[in-house]
Amino acid sequence: MHDLRFYRSLGPFSAKVLADQLDAEVIGDASREIISVASAVNCGRSELSFFDGRPSDGNSISPEAGICLVTEAVGEIMSDDITRIVVSDPKASFTALASKIVHRREPWEERTDLPPTTIANSANVAPSSTLAAGVEIGAHTSIGPNVSIGPGVRIGSSCVIGAGSVIETSLIGNGVTIKANSVLGGSGFGLAPTSDGLKYIPHFGRVIVQDNAGIGSCVCIDRGAFDDTVIGEGAKIDNLVQIGHNVKIGRNAIIAAFGGISGSVQVGDNVMMGGRVGIGDHLKIGDGARLAADSAVMRDVPAKETWAGTPAKPIKQMMREVAWLTKQATQRRK
Repeated sequence: MHDLRFYRSLGPFSAKVLADQLDAEVIGDASREIISVASAVNCGRSELSFFDGRPSDGNSISPEAGICLVTEAVGEIMSDDITRIVVSDPKASFTALASKIVHRREPWEERTDLPPTTIANSANVAPSSTLAAGVEIGAHTSIGPNVSIGPGVRIGSSCVIGAGSVIETSLIGNGVTIKANSVLGGSGFGLAPTSDGLKYIPHFGRVIVQDNAGIGSCVCIDRGAFDDTVIGEGAKIDNLVQIGHNVKIGRNAIIAAFGGISGSVQVGDNVMMGGRVGIGDHLKIGDGARLAADSAVMRDVPAKETWAGTPAKPIKQMMREVAWLTKQATQRRK
């Protein structure tokens, strides 16, 4: 279920109504209604999801799913307890429907059911900053000039938010520092090809920044597609870092400047990443691992190992390969 502080439902919608919008066929209970959206694996009875995997992977769809957009091959093998809408491209169809089901609250909306903004007496908010409805600012927190804070955002106590930052769809813990011009809670870089070209896939998750985390200047942290993007307790992120949707950063992790972390990556506790490290999507970096500067990570990295290179590999292997290449080049010159 989406977080009501950041999103509101426009429904309910029945399977028949949704199918009619797509000119598609319903298999199962066409009167079943949904009020929200979710991933296929976590979908509940009142939620719409999509599944565009192979038919053999159909068991990864939650048995509690309400309505699921599927291809014909997948729809035929799914449980009759799940209402299916059969389409040729489930992701594109979901993209077309999702924003009509769940609406993200925007800062400029005048009418809102959120409570008034609350600011602790000891907090300091620059006059040029803008706070939307439902924002909470904790004690001894400082908000710099020209900061924009979206509806429902919570910022804990003893935080420092630098000038020009934009914070939306986020929950910020205590003792967090966010330097100037960083953006938290924007939509991720998820795209769906359609007959009208590439369309952005709506994102309905949040950004969670835990206590005592530090975020540098000009850092972008995207909210999750369905789940949350999480920055762990005590993690430190340098300037000019991009963190994609659904990423989980562990406690006390260190990410140096110019890092790029793709969607759904899991970074363990106490991981250290040098400058300009890039990590491919859906990978896992084990606890205590170290990634040397300029590493291009395309595989899971085990805990406590040090990797380097492009593509990244265990550093001893990389150094042996470099030594061999140097030797071969020297011999060729002779």
